Amino acid sequence: MSSIPAEHSSPSVLIVDDDPDICQALQDLLEHEGYVVQSVSTGREALARVTQQHFHAVILDVGLPDQDGLSVLPLLKTADPLVPVLILSAHVTMERKAPALRLGAFAWLDKPFDREVLKAMLRQAIGPAAVAVRAEQVERRLLQSQVEQQALLDLIPAMVWYKDTHNRIVRANRRAAESINKTVTEVEGQSTYDLYPEEAEQYYQDDLEVITSGQPKLGIVELYQTASGAKRWVQTDKVPYRDAQGAVMGVLVLAQDITERRRAEEALRESHERFRQLAEHIREVFWMTDPTKTHMIYISPGYEEIWGRSCTSLYASPQSWLDAVHPEDQPRIRQAMLTQQITGTYDVEYRIIRPDGAIRLIWDRAFPIRDQTGQVYRIAGIAEDISDREGISRTHAATHDQRDGTTH
Repeated sequence: MSSIPAEHSSPSVLIVDDDPDICQALQDLLEHEGYVVQSVSTGREALARVTQQHFHAVILDVGLPDQDGLSVLPLLKTADPLVPVLILSAHVTMERKAPALRLGAFAWLDKPFDREVLKAMLRQAIGPAAVAVRAEQVERRLLQSQVEQQALLDLIPAMVWYKDTHNRIVRANRRAAESINKTVTEVEGQSTYDLYPEEAEQYYQDDLEVITSGQPKLGIVELYQTASGAKRWVQTDKVPYRDAQGAVMGVLVLAQDITERRRAEEALRESHERFRQLAEHIREVFWMTDPTKTHMIYISPGYEEIWGRSCTSLYASPQSWLDAVHPEDQPRIRQAMLTQQITGTYDVEYRIIRPDGAIRLIWDRAFPIRDQTGQVYRIAGIAEDISDREGISRTHAATHDQRDGTTH
């Protein structure tokens, strides 16, 4: 069935592509050929997998959702210098192909891929002779492509550092150096204690955890101080990088500045807290539902005081508030609820009967909330007990008699 060399009884292949159909087609083809296949959809996941285990080959798409596949290529080759990477792309230009091959890609395959060509390329990449050839090519290519790799690192939107096991920065991109008002040359060779004296110890402890465990540490949120003294938040991924024998040589650090996002999240939390405090302390009932009235999104505690029923019961049954509406008012209010709330014309008065038998007069208003496309996706409103306002109940009763022909 398969022509995989005997030395590799179950060779493993990592597919890096965000198109589920292509991933499935590749997986079906390769598993039929006897390969053990894993797949991921982002460059970040690919780098984490390659640092965790050795793959006999990687099939890498160029168009990934989080970053260009060609920016992932040198990171994969650093994490595992011997892994052959086959580039798979629909964008076929020499401007794209040439840098990929110089950076260590084993081959470039065009989409839609030819099944037989792909199988032949994999056999060639995984064959024992190819391993020896690649080992020789790695050193030569690493020397030849330092300038190209630096240029590529500088295109990565994240801050990137390579640090050795002694906490020295071996490589860095321009974005990382500029974050502390330095050049790449000034940063490389320095200890993090020289560059980040206040935060260095925590950084080093995280690095040691990655170095000793050999496992990546992702999503670390850290605070650092810039050269101007400003505090900035970064979200950091740290993964071990290894030599040709698989020994951990240090840590690859990728960090995104999330200061503005943190500020926005904090402002949103404060806004939510102010809303909560306001809604929970007003005597009126503030409510919010979906347009179909099947989901109660929020009901303020005032509901329990006025309706005499629990908020929990209303969350469980979003239209149960209607059960308390006076039978003579129910048809009118049901119709208004379904037709007027979504148009913004819902402004009604009705009576409710509390569990203790007390009758209260309610003034209820609602308005639609629209999304960016103009579609109504929420209905919000406020209901107020106006029973004690002088003359309101009599006016309401008279109006209701004229409208419905009923007497009270």
